[in-house]
Amino acid sequence: MGTLLWWAPILVVVGLLVNGVRLRGRLRRLDTLPASGRPVDPDHLFVCAVGVQLTEAARRSASYHASRERLDVLDLVPADLTIERALDVARMVDTRTYRNDRLAPGRGAFQALLVRAEVAHRAGVEAREDYTPVELVEITERLKRHAPASTDLAVLPGLGAARDDGATRVRVQRRSWSVIKPINMYLPTLRDVATGIGVHLNRPWGLAATALFWCQPFFVCAGRVPVAPRDLIRSPIVRITAGLEYTVSTVRAWRKAQRSAAEAKAAGLPPDPVKAQAKAQATARRERYQRAFAAGPETFLADRRPDCPWCGSFELVVRLASRDLELRKPGRFQLDECLVCGHVFQNPRLTPVGRVLYERDRKDGLNEKRAQAAVVAGAARLRARAELMRPYVLPRAWLDVGTGIGSFCNVARSVWPRTAFDGVGPAETIGEARRRGWVDRAYPASFADIADSITGGYDVISMFGYLERSRDPSEDLDAAAKALGPGGYLVMELANPAALGARLLGRLWRGWGVPGVRQLIPVENLVAALADRGMRTVLIQFGEAHEPGDLLAAVGLATQALAPSPTLPWLLGSPSSPVRWLAHVVVLTAAAAPAILAGLAGAVLVPLLRKGERSNTYRVIARLDA
Repeated sequence: MGTLLWWAPILVVVGLLVNGVRLRGRLRRLDTLPASGRPVDPDHLFVCAVGVQLTEAARRSASYHASRERLDVLDLVPADLTIERALDVARMVDTRTYRNDRLAPGRGAFQALLVRAEVAHRAGVEAREDYTPVELVEITERLKRHAPASTDLAVLPGLGAARDDGATRVRVQRRSWSVIKPINMYLPTLRDVATGIGVHLNRPWGLAATALFWCQPFFVCAGRVPVAPRDLIRSPIVRITAGLEYTVSTVRAWRKAQRSAAEAKAAGLPPDPVKAQAKAQATARRERYQRAFAAGPETFLADRRPDCPWCGSFELVVRLASRDLELRKPGRFQLDECLVCGHVFQNPRLTPVGRVLYERDRKDGLNEKRAQAAVVAGAARLRARAELMRPYVLPRAWLDVGTGIGSFCNVARSVWPRTAFDGVGPAETIGEARRRGWVDRAYPASFADIADSITGGYDVISMFGYLERSRDPSEDLDAAAKALGPGGYLVMELANPAALGARLLGRLWRGWGVPGVRQLIPVENLVAALADRGMRTVLIQFGEAHEPGDLLAAVGLATQALAPSPTLPWLLGSPSSPVRWLAHVVVLTAAAAPAILAGLAGAVLVPLLRKGERSNTYRVIARLDA
């Protein structure tokens, strides 16, 4: 341990040097907007934080640049940002890829934005100049989602930044990192602890780390960089005291809220209208779930079937019995396996009402932000799916079945920019995909219902993670055969029931997807079903389709099973129970080390899992012959 701590300041020095070069490069790539005499485009709106000084000349300059670059959203970076804000811009935005990265979260200086009126309308953003920087984080994220490939940022000379303080900076950082990369909130603390240890155990390197920390802002921001922070000299002190300012500000805000609450209570009003509304919503959600499960979760299960839905065999065995480990909603669910064809299916199945109940708050509502973060983290996988068709066809029109909010279609446009991407799905999600512009045409219907009307209209139809959750996969394959014209391709990705993780991790394997997954289809069954419908399989892919992270996910599922969050509205008992909160905190703390080991072990085992048919997913491409 002593040796490891001795190395800590050396690692800090290396990290500061490497990170300093990275941040400086990002700032240097920022465009500086030239002056313009052209009038502001009437289609351009401006959204600003309170205290920002946006002159008419600055508006003209921003409008001219946005029109010339065909931008729908332009984040305006003041040249006189405070040092921490300038460094945050570099930390949050990869200026090389930001505009073209269709899934990059919206980030910037959170001072002022130029927005095209149509995009502002679709995103539900009102043109005001009194937003807080924290509110602008949410607005920037929303605008980037609605203009994924036409959003950029640039330095605007003459734009006066709002007055800033350490408390505001910390709040902006917490809002920016808490979901996407929560570890970034703790890295500065780890750096400071390692530096402090180094000063005592390895004095030369500890002092070097301290000096480098003090000088890093000069290196990052001085010279040929378009931003010139006004507090460069006192920047180290500002960075160190930000946490203290945040703490003091929080205490003052709490005291003020207490006084306001007492005054409101004396007047017979809610102590805090915002908190009262949030509490009322949480109470209503809890009551709704409690009523739904009052008669027992068994009411949401259909009758058990005695035969296999794939081949009709009566030779069934129980493959898995498990609760909902991900969300801990009530109920126990069973997956049966057919001994004749190997088909694995939920038995008994959830009723249609049960599916709605158990899928609610999984990727929306309570878990919407977490689901969005997962999509961002999986961007490379979405691009790989789009690349699958490169050897076979140059698609003119592509239909994604079960597209959700259109994340795949959004990313696939960067691979196939001239392809029209349409989607099929429930009205709520497919409607959001259309509002964002992630799909060109939205079909709020079941795939089987529209198959006849779109025959021959698509070169490629994709089903990624769809057949496992389909009500009737045979019906969907029939629909695909109808919808595809001769020479068209069907591309699918499914969980692999023969995966090594499925055998070794038991109910902690995430591929089971209990209770949302209805069936797991062995690859041999799928290929035979395609052949029966006149579709010739041209690719079966296992290794490249593997999705790393089974071990880490298993630790997460085990943690949730042992001590779920007390705030989950479907759990019995009081959400404020000290015992439940203590158990939750203890289990989360204890799971930290296993999670780290699981992540490392999973990375080491990836080559093994990509050999043969051990991967947790597989892909199939089939062609409909004439």
